[in-house]
Amino acid sequence: MKKLKTTAILFICTLVIGMLSGCGNSFDASAYLKALLDNSYKNDSTEFVAQKIGTKEEAEELYQQGIDAELSAATSDVTLSDELLAGFEETFQNIFQKVKYTVKDAKKQSDGSYVVTVEYEQLEIFAAVMENYQAEVEQWSAQMTEDVKNGQAVPSDEEIYEELYKILKADLDSALENPSYAEKATTTVTIELNDNTYTPKEADLIKLESLFIDIDSMN
Repeated sequence: MKKLKTTAILFICTLVIGMLSGCGNSFDASAYLKALLDNSYKNDSTEFVAQKIGTKEEAEELYQQGIDAELSAATSDVTLSDELLAGFEETFQNIFQKVKYTVKDAKKQSDGSYVVTVEYEQLEIFAAVMENYQAEVEQWSAQMTEDVKNGQAVPSDEEIYEELYKILKADLDSALENPSYAEKATTTVTIELNDNTYTPKEADLIKLESLFIDIDSMN
């Protein structure tokens, strides 16, 4: 089965560039980053719109593109039913909602950029499901093999993947009911100033998602 990977944070890099211009003293780097993260993870566009980063419609499109990126990464080259795809979309939304972070202070640098501190507690969702998921897959595989020996038709690749993803979704949804978190930690995000435009550093945003969510547990 394919490894899940989270890629939604990348949409900030591709769509936010050029949205917010100006380098005056009124720029609040912490508030700016929080607005981006709230829209990305919480589907909360309040500050995104208030700070004129974009319209509510643009914020909604941005959020949906992030969810679509997750869905595409998780189901690449796999054919699943529309019902199951819709269910996974909701699961990804719930995972994002459970992310815990607090955007702290920002320090202005000599080149005009800002370094913003972010406090977070990593959501340990994938670590929580993998052991149980693997055991359930082995049990299902053994039962399928036995059924085939007893004369049932060999399931198609589509039927196999449908069942594997159903098991995974059920395990994720169950873990989300009472999620576990790691201890508090901090990281930083640089808000760069290029051509009179503030944009988050792409590498820092990519790093954030692997810190917020234990995606490495899928390896």
